[in-house]
Amino acid sequence: MSEDSGEKTEEASGHKLNQARQKGQVPKSMEISASVSLLAGGFFLLVMAPAGWDRVVGIYRHIHSLAAASGQELDALAISQLLSKEALTLILPLALFVLLASVAINVYQLGGFMVVGSAIAPKLDKLNMVAGLGRMFKLRTLVDCVKSVFKLFVIFLVGYLVLRDRLEEFVLMVDMAPVAIASLVLNVATEIFFKTVLLLLALAILDYGYQRWQFMQDMKMTKQEVKDEYKQIEGDPIVKNRIRQAQREASKRRQLNQVPEADVVITNPTHYAVALLYDQTQAPAPVVVAKGQDFMALRIKDIAKEAKVPIVENRPLAQALYRAVDVGQTIPAEFYKAVADVLSYIYRVKGRKKRG
Repeated sequence: MSEDSGEKTEEASGHKLNQARQKGQVPKSMEISASVSLLAGGFFLLVMAPAGWDRVVGIYRHIHSLAAASGQELDALAISQLLSKEALTLILPLALFVLLASVAINVYQLGGFMVVGSAIAPKLDKLNMVAGLGRMFKLRTLVDCVKSVFKLFVIFLVGYLVLRDRLEEFVLMVDMAPVAIASLVLNVATEIFFKTVLLLLALAILDYGYQRWQFMQDMKMTKQEVKDEYKQIEGDPIVKNRIRQAQREASKRRQLNQVPEADVVITNPTHYAVALLYDQTQAPAPVVVAKGQDFMALRIKDIAKEAKVPIVENRPLAQALYRAVDVGQTIPAEFYKAVADVLSYIYRVKGRKKRG
């Protein structure tokens, strides 16, 4: 199959996943968020139920005592204000606890807290009715519809099974006191609620696995996208080669410009050339100011001839210096004697004196 077929066969790169996360695109299950929020609300009510019941009873007794004391009906506005205040006192902690649980599970799914402006910005394309109808018939929309129907089935099934198991207790309700009836109904409702939510939570975990798999499928890349991303991150290989070539050329020019200042050029004689500069005021040992192989070696030799820099043929030394020492570095100690012999020979022949 051709690499340009456009088929997404490559796993998403870390760079693409990171970019998607910055846009708010992460594997996320709304089922988990809803289930955890319901479970948190249920546990809060279960824990706070005794205190809440005592407060409700206290409100009832307070209103009854006020009516008995006044001997007449209480003002409806005063009663509604009192009930509203008490309702807020009971509902606000529950709402806050559920909100914190919802935020916590969403932050966990996102892998950390983040605010993405592009995700909350209005998008005009969502107002397109034709595009909207197209989204309605997508496979993912069908899957969501099936999940919603299945959740309703689970709720009704759990309710049916719990009521079936406790049917005898409901038959006996005719002989129960009102308080016992209320207690029975509350216990059954609590059992149905928690069994339903726990089952929905288990299904939500499976849904999260599906959402993560679907997300990774959507994030897959074509071979061309992988190549384009590599070029974007690492740079176009052609451009990088041109830059490296330009850097090599600049380095060669700098080296050739320093050849006229050298004390000696040691050659192979044709394949290698190493130019040395010995200035005691600048370095404790001779420094390689230029080196080259083949064509570069010929250029160094030509410039050395024009500048009347001595050229000495010493094949082992030229090859060893070329391989062991970079341009701008002083020669290692193992080359001191061999280079000193060369420089002494040059000074004797030319009658030159050491610099410094």
